[in-house]
Amino acid sequence: MAEISTLARPYAQAIFNLADASNTLKTWSETLTLLSEVVTNKTITEIINNPDVTSEQTTSLIFDICKDNLDEQGINFVKLAAENGRLELIPHIAESFEVMHSEAEGSIKAQVISAYAVNAVQKKSIAAALKKKLGREVTITTKTDKSLLGGVIIRAGDMVIDGSVKSELEKISHSLLG
Repeated sequence: MAEISTLARPYAQAIFNLADASNTLKTWSETLTLLSEVVTNKTITEIINNPDVTSEQTTSLIFDICKDNLDEQGINFVKLAAENGRLELIPHIAESFEVMHSEAEGSIKAQVISAYAVNAVQKKSIAAALKKKLGREVTITTKTDKSLLGGVIIRAGDMVIDGSVKSELEKISHSLLG
């Protein structure tokens, strides 16, 4: 995962600098979200990974799908990503861009992954604790993962807090064996 973020970060930083300078952060956020949805589509992913399909054919397909939702800079970005074999990085570029965008606005997005659904009171409590720790406004998204057994994993920017039962059991098992 570190290699992917290392490859994605320079693209995200360049786009962020361009968007910030031209006051188009929201537009770029929407563009990257759209492109992420397109390139993560199973059929499109197969086409991107097909060695018989050229980067020109792939970009043409993406342009057809996105139609009028890409401006000249968005089109140039897709061409550049395709030429460099980086189309699969677009979701990671978008994620890095959103972190930079949130930081610029003084906020951060946090994902809470838990074994069971998180209710509104719990979300509010987690957001308040993270706001106190990070000194920024926090927007919470939630996801359930039954394999955690209990507890939560919280991801906010580069910070990960793993308080899952699964993780604790793995630590105990490792200390008993090691």
